[in-house]
Amino acid sequence: MNNQRGITGLETAIILIAFVVVASVFAYTVLTAGIYSSQKANESVNAAVDEVRSSITIAGNTIAYTGAVDIDGLASTTSDRVDAAVRIAVTIGVALQGIAIDLTPAYQLNATNKSLEPSGDTSSLVINFIDQQQVISNAAWTVAFSGTNDGDFSLEPTEKAVLTIWLSDYKYDNTHGLYYALGTDTDDPFIDASGDLLTNYNTFGVEISPVQGTPLVIEKVIPQSLNPIMNLR
Repeated sequence: MNNQRGITGLETAIILIAFVVVASVFAYTVLTAGIYSSQKANESVNAAVDEVRSSITIAGNTIAYTGAVDIDGLASTTSDRVDAAVRIAVTIGVALQGIAIDLTPAYQLNATNKSLEPSGDTSSLVINFIDQQQVISNAAWTVAFSGTNDGDFSLEPTEKAVLTIWLSDYKYDNTHGLYYALGTDTDDPFIDASGDLLTNYNTFGVEISPVQGTPLVIEKVIPQSLNPIMNLR
């Protein structure tokens, strides 16, 4: 008899099942990787959109205020005071009708004597002041809302806020009243030396960084005359 060899139906079934299992695993792997990649791309797009939507924009003028800064820190002596820009006010809004921005300030004006004092609240917005003489990280600032607002510190698309950056400390003396003073050391958020005060022709920059979104950078020049109120162009 001829020696004939063949393949049985059971062997064929095993081979086919193996092919099906391998193909299924491969297809599942490819499909899972595609879904994962698509999900990550979607998350990246949404994160980018949130970054843009939460950005802030200039919504008004940038105003510099001039004051007489006491050099020795004693309110009783006025002959040593130097005129300089002591605070910068910037009107901001939310760009592109985006999400609200937390403007809870770390500083506030005293309700009784209007001097500058810590608010006791944790602030998520960081403002840095830079000029040719110094960098003040996390400068002191207060906030006041302009026009319609709902009474909280959340800047919403329908609202505008005026951020005031204090370059000099604003103190109160029971006898001599309110006055501006230099900072005492590098740990405080104020200008510490009289030679570093912001005066005429000085260029400076302000960087306003929310907890989410791109920072707003403003660069201005103090004009040749130190008027009490200066609209910076």
